[in-house]
Amino acid sequence: MKQFTLALLLLFSVLAIAQEEKKPEIFPFKRPELLVGKTVTIRPLTDEEIKTQKGYHNFYKDKYHRHSYHEIGFETSDPKSLENRVFKVVSTHPKYNNKLTLEAEDGEIIYYDVLENYPKHYYFEVEGGLDVPNDFYCDYFDRGVEDEDLIYLTADGLEDYANVSLTNGGTFETMEKDVVTLTMQVPSKENMGLTVIFDNGAKLELPNDPLIVSRKGKDRRAVIIEIESDEYKKLFSENRIVSVLLGGKKESSENDISPEGGERIRGVIACGIAKLEAREKSKK
Repeated sequence: MKQFTLALLLLFSVLAIAQEEKKPEIFPFKRPELLVGKTVTIRPLTDEEIKTQKGYHNFYKDKYHRHSYHEIGFETSDPKSLENRVFKVVSTHPKYNNKLTLEAEDGEIIYYDVLENYPKHYYFEVEGGLDVPNDFYCDYFDRGVEDEDLIYLTADGLEDYANVSLTNGGTFETMEKDVVTLTMQVPSKENMGLTVIFDNGAKLELPNDPLIVSRKGKDRRAVIIEIESDEYKKLFSENRIVSVLLGGKKESSENDISPEGGERIRGVIACGIAKLEAREKSKK
């Protein structure tokens, strides 16, 4: 059994994060219909997005989605035509619910495609956030198998190089054990030691955990955390991860987890725990 230390982190910077109000979910993933009736503002593009994307993608001026709105390139709209504009999401397409109809304050109608697997290409700030159902984050478990005898599900797209899995254990000797596993691949040249910092000011320290060289690059290490004990379950399902340090060091800004990514990881872990608890009850 892995030993861990859970304590309050007294550094001012982390305490400031802990006091930050959790942002509501704004990305609908597989449920674009949650946006209908909501007021959205098109956020400005970052300098990097302007450099690489040139403009906004997947906005159209006709309901058949043949012509981009204020087109400056293939599927690309002029940033000045949309930045900070406010729209009401009127409806989704009767057959393809990722296709949205938007109405501007002056009555102009335009159209937008939500790409479920590309949250970084999502441009909406949603007034009041989305009203997500209890099983919303379960949608992220979209790969694998689940039946009475076997569960092996994986949720990707939560944050760069992060996924959550539900498995019957990692080896043939532990196949009887259902467990939620969080895997993260973080910039590091260290070989040992993990610290996870949460938004409530707590930290989880595993100084003796070995780190695995990642296939994503020689300067990355993979960490695998089995969320099995009651303490782990409570910690990971109720709090948002804000940073992951390997070897006790912060190698780059990629060690920090975005608020949106942290909330997705928390929500998916909570769903995974609920799934396994429901399986256990059904066996009794």
